[in-house]
Amino acid sequence: MTNAQNNPANTFNSGSVCALMNSADEAMSYLTLNDDDMTYWVMNALKKRTNDGQGIPCEVPMAQAGARYFALLDNATADMKGRFSPADFSLLLNSECSPVWSWEPSRSLAGQVADDNGVDELNDLDTDSPLRILIERLMTLSPLENAVLVDACEQVWRGHPNPLL
Repeated sequence: MTNAQNNPANTFNSGSVCALMNSADEAMSYLTLNDDDMTYWVMNALKKRTNDGQGIPCEVPMAQAGARYFALLDNATADMKGRFSPADFSLLLNSECSPVWSWEPSRSLAGQVADDNGVDELNDLDTDSPLRILIERLMTLSPLENAVLVDACEQVWRGHPNPLL
């Protein structure tokens, strides 16, 4: 028996996933201008993965997507642990001071940090500047690695220990 089976509070059923989706939809409605587009995109993605004829509600692919996403984050988090210093995280955390970030995979944290610090060109910064070094490191990250950093920063803003330090 798995841990989820031993502890019913840790399991998802269609009602809990549907409530989670509704809650996320409500939360997204006041975060950013892009949230309507994001909600529309997510709902269309879920519709493509359901089959009413087989009785598969949208909660099933939503739960699967969440489980897969967090598994990917966990694996990448283990690989990234220790790659950024507390000083790096200070710059990252100050680029968006919120427990919920307005980030999507098409955005680079390098651009976000640069924008927040008024950097138009890297050449405007000294080559040994900690900010330049961080931005250059962020520029090499994959979308998944950017997601790991966003997730870590959100966890810190929510009062949890930094999983990457």
